Amino acid sequence: MKIILHILTYKLIRFIKLNINLSPGLLFRNFAVFMVYAGFAVGIFFFTRSIIFYLLEDIRIGSFLLHRFISIALFIFFVAVNIGNIVVSYSTLYRSNEILFLISKPIPFSNLFTIKFLDNFFYSSTTLLLIIVSALAGYGSYFQMGWTFYAVTFFFMIIPFMISAASAAVIILLILLKLTEKIGFRTLVTILAICYISLLIIFFKISDPVQLVTQVVIHYPNIDAYFGFMDNPLIKLLPNYWASEALYWISASKSETAIRFIIFQSATALLLFTAAILLGKKIYYSTWNISLNLHGNRKSRKAITKFLSFENNSIFSPASNAILKREFWLFVREPGQWIHFIVMISLIIVFAVSISRLDAKLLNAYNPELRTIIYLMVYLFNVFLVAALSLRFIFPLLSLEGQAFGKILNSPVNPQKIIRVRFLIWFAVILILGQAVNFFSHISFSKELLAVSAVNTGLITLTVAVLNLGMGSAFVNYQEKNPIRLASSQGASITFLLVIIYFIFLIALLYYPIFEFLNARPSVLDAAIKNLKKTTYVLIIINLPIFFLSILMMRLSIKRDF
Repeated sequence: MKIILHILTYKLIRFIKLNINLSPGLLFRNFAVFMVYAGFAVGIFFFTRSIIFYLLEDIRIGSFLLHRFISIALFIFFVAVNIGNIVVSYSTLYRSNEILFLISKPIPFSNLFTIKFLDNFFYSSTTLLLIIVSALAGYGSYFQMGWTFYAVTFFFMIIPFMISAASAAVIILLILLKLTEKIGFRTLVTILAICYISLLIIFFKISDPVQLVTQVVIHYPNIDAYFGFMDNPLIKLLPNYWASEALYWISASKSETAIRFIIFQSATALLLFTAAILLGKKIYYSTWNISLNLHGNRKSRKAITKFLSFENNSIFSPASNAILKREFWLFVREPGQWIHFIVMISLIIVFAVSISRLDAKLLNAYNPELRTIIYLMVYLFNVFLVAALSLRFIFPLLSLEGQAFGKILNSPVNPQKIIRVRFLIWFAVILILGQAVNFFSHISFSKELLAVSAVNTGLITLTVAVLNLGMGSAFVNYQEKNPIRLASSQGASITFLLVIIYFIFLIALLYYPIFEFLNARPSVLDAAIKNLKKTTYVLIIINLPIFFLSILMMRLSIKRDF
């Protein structure tokens, strides 16, 4: 314990010395960062309170349905934290420069594992924690909760909830690496992806929100009753269910009923955290040795090597050809890159399959407002996938050039062309995936809505991608070689918050035209389609300043640093 506290103390001192500087430029930057975080927190607070008011007072869905929607949102958060920690933990526990330095010192491996586990948890979960805390404040404000509510929910529900997700992720990672000696790393990754896809499909199959709404509204106007008998028994074993149930009973002024769910949450977190520490103490050293040999199967890459050899001719110019193949091999040779990409693709496939019959589900919504909200939430999740991919693969582009980028500037190669080609590679991939998800989500709708949404999704994808490029240049870090840590940095968090603000404006822009279109009578359908098409022109006007400012930010950043 003394060693752990010693290292954590000096990590804190290092953080303070690197971030506390009285220079005007850094003070202004830190103030701007603080204002972005504070503005986002306040925005989430009012947004959450307004949504709860709208659902309970205007649409009148009842407290039970509200908390079941909260349960689904918490499940998505749990999976996001869990998957994110699997990928980030591999990087921080086995690939970081700090672990390579500390591992040469007389420090027990169990202590190293504990330090990096805690470091990884707080590093990768800060933004999600801010979102949940701000949303919780909005929830408590609506139900007029006292200070004890916030203390109990934060320390005994939110923190245990996130620790459970992070601990489970580290346990899975350790077991995967241990099994690679017998099964093979790529086979295990495939099995893991299949397991997550199956889990997501099963969850959304047994907790379909539209089906639940249909079952509850049968009892209208008595929708404020408790309909827990409708829940599938498997759902009751999940941490997100315990959290939503505790909130439901607390909001119903029956805190004594919520106590057992709070105990389940805290006990599970303690159990998983203890299991992660004990397992790390036992096998972390052996898995670290295994990680040194994870270079893939060279035989399986012979065909690809021949096809994408630098010696072969290409339809592209020599410079573009070299950049394209370099980007491919840098991606393939880093397990953290393609594992994260495969996980994201798996989530996209699950989402596309689950929403392919969205139109039939919308017809079952019992009022027009709820029908519009369901559509917009699905569309918002679509663009969130675009934002996540952009943050992960476009934001780190300039930083990954490293300190060698200065040599490129002195060579006869245009540095902006390198960034442009690399950007276009990932933009094309993200655009194709975004359009594919958009197609599957609109496959049952009219051609007019599909066409407008496809154009709007393309504009949003371009704007979000260029914004990530510009912000990644403004917060460039040529010393960090790990793209996962770059995508979890402070600059990435600010970029993500700006994208969320952009999406809030997007929802405000689309709400009325979508409401009008989904509920239009045949006689006014043409007018509804015209109003829907106008959203494209408004998007262009909004996106143009973001686009040019982001490009300018990238160019100024390159000139500033070199």
